[in-house]
Amino acid sequence: MAEGSQDSSAEASLAAAGHRLTRQRKAVLDALLHARSGVTAAEVYRTARDTCPDLGLATVYRTLEMLAEVGAVRRVHGDDRCEEYVLTAGGHGHTVVCSACGRVGEFTACDMGPVVAAAAVETGFAIDGHFLQLSGVCGDCRARADRSSGRVGCGETP
Repeated sequence: MAEGSQDSSAEASLAAAGHRLTRQRKAVLDALLHARSGVTAAEVYRTARDTCPDLGLATVYRTLEMLAEVGAVRRVHGDDRCEEYVLTAGGHGHTVVCSACGRVGEFTACDMGPVVAAAAVETGFAIDGHFLQLSGVCGDCRARADRSSGRVGCGETP
């Protein structure tokens, strides 16, 4: 998804939920928009203060929570990182995180019916939602690893 459309999608999500796009919220959105991977609230705070010097850390946390509630951002969890945030394409989706560089991708395929049914039977819970995050190595990191190891792909010569 193009950066401009992510930005306008997030702004539309806020508006649809009855929230105004304040200068502080715009600074937070811009910080998320320009991030190459998931970012922590502290990283958003440092970046957003470049354009909004009076922005407070509590405002960043409240804005991130609000953006998550309206589906404009998704929380991402890493093995050795604090909770991070990424802009979403909107709607129901899930993330895949590169274990080498931290890049985050979004996917919408979600055939969780059998898993949800099994979990409900096994636990007795009435399941009403789920969070799915996968990890792996992105294409750029795989290509970089292949080049550094001298591996040759199908049909290529060394």
